[in-house]
Amino acid sequence: MRRPLLTLLALLPLLGAGPLAHAQVDERAMKAAYLYNFIQFAQWPVAPDEPFRLCVVGQTPLDAQLEKLAGKTVLNGLHIAVVHVGPQDALGKCHALYLDDSQRRWLPELLPRLEQAPILTITDGDGLAEQGLMIEIQKRDLKLGFEVNLAMARKVRIDFSPRMLKMATFVTGAR
Repeated sequence: MRRPLLTLLALLPLLGAGPLAHAQVDERAMKAAYLYNFIQFAQWPVAPDEPFRLCVVGQTPLDAQLEKLAGKTVLNGLHIAVVHVGPQDALGKCHALYLDDSQRRWLPELLPRLEQAPILTITDGDGLAEQGLMIEIQKRDLKLGFEVNLAMARKVRIDFSPRMLKMATFVTGAR
């Protein structure tokens, strides 16, 4: 009896229970918190309307955490609505767009449609800020940080608080 119990305890982290699963949940919650704060520290050329639409491309591992943002207030009292969109859907009503790494295959299709739109783009896909998204959440040495592609944001007249830019691990296009 003792040996099977020890074997089961040793396998729990591999089955998605225990400390590893808890760490994943915490990471997802942290990423959702980052998204919420990015929205708070961004400034659009025209004030977004109610509700503030956080569009999410496809289904993502972050969905449960992002749904917790629905109804929260941002930008002088606007309420967040989390809206799932497909890569071919109209994006004109989106104020922010999250592209999860699991959906990165849609980037070539989305980028041309985002080039002129004042939509804050956020990802956790490695290297996607270099390819044209504005903010990339990065995990380095078990810590989350973020990179900002300021040139892309300025192209559509979205600006960020200097406080936020100081917290970024890297800012491209600052000149």
